[in-house]
Amino acid sequence: MRNVSKRLRLIISITLMSASVLAGAGCAEKETMEQTMEETDVISPVIDQEGADPYVIRHGDWYYYMKTTGSNITLQRSESLTGISAGESRVLYEPSSELSDLWAPELFYLDDAWYVYFAARIPGEKMHFMYVLMNESGNPFEGEWICQPVKGMDDKFAIDGTVLELPAGRYFIWSGWEGYENVRQDIYLAEMVSPVEVKEEKILLSKPEYDWEMSGEPLVNEGPEVLIHKDTINLVYSASGSWTDDYCLGILTASADADVKSPDAWTKKQTPVMSKNSDVWGPGHNCFTVSLDGSETIVVYHAARWQSGGWSRSVRYGYAEFDESGRIKDMEPVSPDARVKLPSGERNRYVYNKEEIRLGEDIKIPKKGSAVIHVYVKADQFLDDQFVTSMELTVNGQTYNAPVYPSEYCQPVSFYAELPEEVNMLTVSSGSGAEDFVIDRIEIQCAD
Repeated sequence: MRNVSKRLRLIISITLMSASVLAGAGCAEKETMEQTMEETDVISPVIDQEGADPYVIRHGDWYYYMKTTGSNITLQRSESLTGISAGESRVLYEPSSELSDLWAPELFYLDDAWYVYFAARIPGEKMHFMYVLMNESGNPFEGEWICQPVKGMDDKFAIDGTVLELPAGRYFIWSGWEGYENVRQDIYLAEMVSPVEVKEEKILLSKPEYDWEMSGEPLVNEGPEVLIHKDTINLVYSASGSWTDDYCLGILTASADADVKSPDAWTKKQTPVMSKNSDVWGPGHNCFTVSLDGSETIVVYHAARWQSGGWSRSVRYGYAEFDESGRIKDMEPVSPDARVKLPSGERNRYVYNKEEIRLGEDIKIPKKGSAVIHVYVKADQFLDDQFVTSMELTVNGQTYNAPVYPSEYCQPVSFYAELPEEVNMLTVSSGSGAEDFVIDRIEIQCAD
């Protein structure tokens, strides 16, 4: 695991003015102190303070990011992976009354068009089914998105759809029920007729069978994700209840030239490929992408924000490595309080540590251009998502607001901002006026 790398220190002298001084006469004395701004290429593995079922792809010059919102399908994009939570966003689809509980959207560019696969429930129905959005524009932030059910699916519960593309054909893989009762979720595969239709035959690839797959009831295999490396198909899936600390990742592998419609072509690893440790609980529902320069394979996943946190989760990243056959090696989730190397190709960040930061007081940022500002905070007075507080970030007089979710560790609250001056003034305040979170550091991620 990549944790520790160089840290360069750049010492600058700045003027820090208290709120009372700013409100006073222009000739009032200024409080001055020497501040230390560090340059670093290691950051927290947490890249979104709140989120579940993350999906990230790199296409052209952009990272595209989706997660479960429940009420709509939202797409975000960013020029860097680690700035995705502050990326530009567009709501692709927001049902009025026809669908609810929209889960786990995934974005694909197939046959010169964009498709988003997601699960949703018809109001009054108990089960989720698979749906697809289609957009013929070359830019997913433009054009019209059309929604329809995935054709050819049976009338059983189905979620977490993804696509496997091989020279031999294209296949849809999802998590679903064998019957009509919620006793077990299995992983299924069907050949695709088109990006919006599958053949009716569904093939069972995996069901919960090992102890590490059977924590919580109903039993769960879900969240299938595909990564082909060399001649090996890696099908990573989530196992055990997503509401438990034991939620984890398992893996099936097959040869890229095998008949993937045959269950015998697939081999299940008897132990998880990623699971909880003393600092990380319930790591699961992952996806894979690449670093900015394409040299690294990156795993993006969610995990609970505190022990026994259930569905209170954040999104993190790490690195995937492979054995000689192309199978993914076991991955150890990194503590959110540790540091992970920035993806290759991303610029180093500039850091102000907590000794140099005071709520409500100005900090001088001697950087110019576009930037993502990450304020790392801990809000652990009440570990319950009913107690979401808020943050105000002011840059040169312009105020940005964002929620601060409770967490057992520091996590980034991220803002995109323009820094037009040679020296820019930044202030962080609590939206409630009370000190209901603690700032650990501020990181400046410059785009140019």
